[in-house]
Amino acid sequence: EDLAAQAQSDVQRDEFGTLKTLLEICRDRVRELAAPAEAGLTGRGARVDIQRVIERWQLVRPTVALHRTGSVAGLQKTDPAIGYLLQALLNNAADASQQTGTSRIDLHMETDGRGLRAAIRDYGRGFDPGHAVLPGRLFRTSKPEGLGIGLVLSHATVERLGGELSVQPAIDGRGAVVSFFLPSLEKA
Repeated sequence: EDLAAQAQSDVQRDEFGTLKTLLEICRDRVRELAAPAEAGLTGRGARVDIQRVIERWQLVRPTVALHRTGSVAGLQKTDPAIGYLLQALLNNAADASQQTGTSRIDLHMETDGRGLRAAIRDYGRGFDPGHAVLPGRLFRTSKPEGLGIGLVLSHATVERLGGELSVQPAIDGRGAVVSFFLPSLEKA
């Protein structure tokens, strides 16, 4: 706030505003990480707002063109693990798309009486359709310094929540689609 007050131009004020927002995100993430331990002590479960998770992700990755479809209107607050799952899958998709020079990723999410369905599509190189990605080969990555851990952790999260995760090549052959289904989520 002090730096924003001393800014010499509107551009600097905007940059300081963005920095303030990013600091608030970091503060909230630290609180969210501490919340599960605190919830265990108090008996209350931490909850996250899916819409807010996506909005914050977009603040952190402003160069990514996120195209959204579907609606999660009936699901306001949910398990923090779903927020982390979305962030990991969105980051993987963004990285894959950017490796091929595009900034686009697609996110489709919807809720119904049975649970939450989501599909995240990247426009990267995709996976070789001749090799199974899940469940046969986890730890796969096309990132130069990647270890493939994001997909493994995402798979473990979905399984822990009683759901299913799959990875398929995109229908038009460009990129990959990671889909998951999580059954009967509590509504806020």
